[in-house]
Amino acid sequence: MARTPLPRSIEVRNKMFSLNGKPFFMFSGEIHYFRMPEKVWELHVEKARKAGLNTISFYIPWRCHEYEEGKFDFEGRTDPQRNLVRFLKIVEDAGLYLSVRVGPVSNAEILGEGIPLWLLQNHPEIFAKNSRVPAYPEVTLLSYMCPLFLKYVGKWYDQLLPILRPHQISESGNLIMMQLCNEIAMTHWLAKGSDSADHVCQMYQDFLSEKYGNIDKLNKAYGVSYQKFDEIFQPEGDVSLETLHIFFDWALFYRRYYATYYHQLWKMARKQGIQVPLSANAPQFYDYDVRGRGVFSPMTTSMFRDFSRFSPSTIFGGAYQMRRLDFENFHDVPITTECTKLLDAESPTICAELQTGIMRDRPRLYASDVDLNIKTSAAHGLNGVNCYMFSSGVNPCGMGLFGTYHDWQAPLSLKGEEREHMAPIHEWGMFLKKHGAALAETTKVADTTLGFYLPYYATEYFTGSWASQIEFRRTQWFYDGFARLVQIAGYNFSICDLLASSREELRKHASLSVFSLEFMDEETQQKLADYVLAGGTLLLGPRLPTSNLKGESCLILAHTLKIQPHVSKERSMIHGHQTECAVEQPIQIFEAGHAVVHSKTAAGAPCVIQGSTAQRGQWLVYGFGMTHLFDYHVDMVREWMQWLGIPLSLRMDPADVHGVLRWGKDQGFLFLMNYHDATRDGEWTLHLQAQQLEPLTKSFHLDRRSSKVVILKRSGTRLHEFKGKQAAAILT
Repeated sequence: MARTPLPRSIEVRNKMFSLNGKPFFMFSGEIHYFRMPEKVWELHVEKARKAGLNTISFYIPWRCHEYEEGKFDFEGRTDPQRNLVRFLKIVEDAGLYLSVRVGPVSNAEILGEGIPLWLLQNHPEIFAKNSRVPAYPEVTLLSYMCPLFLKYVGKWYDQLLPILRPHQISESGNLIMMQLCNEIAMTHWLAKGSDSADHVCQMYQDFLSEKYGNIDKLNKAYGVSYQKFDEIFQPEGDVSLETLHIFFDWALFYRRYYATYYHQLWKMARKQGIQVPLSANAPQFYDYDVRGRGVFSPMTTSMFRDFSRFSPSTIFGGAYQMRRLDFENFHDVPITTECTKLLDAESPTICAELQTGIMRDRPRLYASDVDLNIKTSAAHGLNGVNCYMFSSGVNPCGMGLFGTYHDWQAPLSLKGEEREHMAPIHEWGMFLKKHGAALAETTKVADTTLGFYLPYYATEYFTGSWASQIEFRRTQWFYDGFARLVQIAGYNFSICDLLASSREELRKHASLSVFSLEFMDEETQQKLADYVLAGGTLLLGPRLPTSNLKGESCLILAHTLKIQPHVSKERSMIHGHQTECAVEQPIQIFEAGHAVVHSKTAAGAPCVIQGSTAQRGQWLVYGFGMTHLFDYHVDMVREWMQWLGIPLSLRMDPADVHGVLRWGKDQGFLFLMNYHDATRDGEWTLHLQAQQLEPLTKSFHLDRRSSKVVILKRSGTRLHEFKGKQAAAILT
């Protein structure tokens, strides 16, 4: 059957994909040709097309195609499942686009992470050197910048990329994106496996030389007496507050190191004539038995922080594998998505592996999980999602990390049978056929901005009790604490990087909600002080910083706000407005005669205070950590936001139904999600003051664990539900 000719260009601009000059929402599905008989390839691709996908995604595993050193097979001469050339043609003939993952690392439950067995066995020098981590074969920790490894990667690209080059959309083909490597440093983070190889140490010394300029400046900063930079080795032992500045330099170095490695791949691809957007996939979710959580995602995503500095217009995505998505963990999606957006301010953000299948057979995956995952991810501003997996498969003997079995609870079985959770994929595909271009032009409406401070999160290789304490507090007090509470209180948020943002950039945010601990560097404290003095609105806690990254006293922010912080020795509830609430101990208390006191300890010491500056800046500081265990914590955060006058653009009643608006110039998409195992009836009120639109209130009904999308159009100063011939007002 003849297909409509495909557009011939793809660009990234204004935070969106532009396909042949038109906005484009990428909706792809993962099909592993190398895990299924050649005879079913056409069936699976056709099923993907009928499901409404516009793109097919897959790894091209190095291990499969260079089966012996220097011997490559891309045409099925040695094994039909290696016939990449034919699979590429099948996808093109179906009228679908291509997004390929060329390695060198695939992960994908392939032994050796997809690196050829002969390379792992014959060249142990390509492994990272780390005494804490077992070497080959149990854990594949590569020394990415090892010259020998890069040499072999270059040979792999020399063979593979010329095959892919003519398939690019710019060459009248259908290839629109290429991922380089996969989940860089994922196994290193899990093993706390830094690399002490000689070439890495040399890069570390060069990094310090570039940062400090001369050895005297470094000696002064570190309190040491080196004669030259090549005497310095990577830090060993446990980190403490007094040594944090040294270890933080080390963490910054690894962000540069991984960015340098990615840039080497980027240059190889561009040299081979690859012109389509290049992408990087960040590891983000961590398995806890049958539940996956994104609590490490701010840290692991930050490991990609420098990529765009060296490799511009990189597309970033992560992997949302939460198993069951419900009211207990839905905040994982907005936090993870907003952290990913930090990596490139101009490029669109995607989910490279959206859970439409689960690696194991437990827990069971249901249609409601897939539906909520797709809608929640799209609602919070993504411009592309990849259904992972879309198709089941079987591993050839000797390839699979867990044996031959690779069903992945995919919506499409190996035989081509559709499972129940195919329905929400098809539904979303049909929605995108009508509204994908309009959706791609919209962005998420945020009510406040959360401040992300890298020194609290750059701990992937840190050891010791102090590092463990920091990791515990940021998870309990921020991730499952303040950030979750802000979301449940109804305030959708964006996230900004406090270190990377200039003073001028910070002032663009009407309000900043900053998670802070006892330590913060001088410059960042001054930025926040200047923000408030310039008229900004600042909510900060659970600690007002009292030291810098060396453990030295630093009270720049406290002095600006005219607050004297102390640590209370009593263990008590907090009291405010005739309520008594449990919070984490110890509590920071404040002396600030000019401030309004909102909460006190049992002994009467202020622990939540609010004040203002002469320039109409406002601030509220709280001195205790809290995890969302009781709903009075939600009420508390909601009150703080109201006291500061932070407007709420979307009000939900009941408040435990989640709503998110994506808005463009004259059109918007309102996503409503019910994460509960009970129906919800109520109403939503939308008030877009910035767009000078009149408030609009409508009722809703949501079945248990379900979602809806309301399409809105602007007419003058009023909003209307869109009920045109080409779309329903509500997609159920």
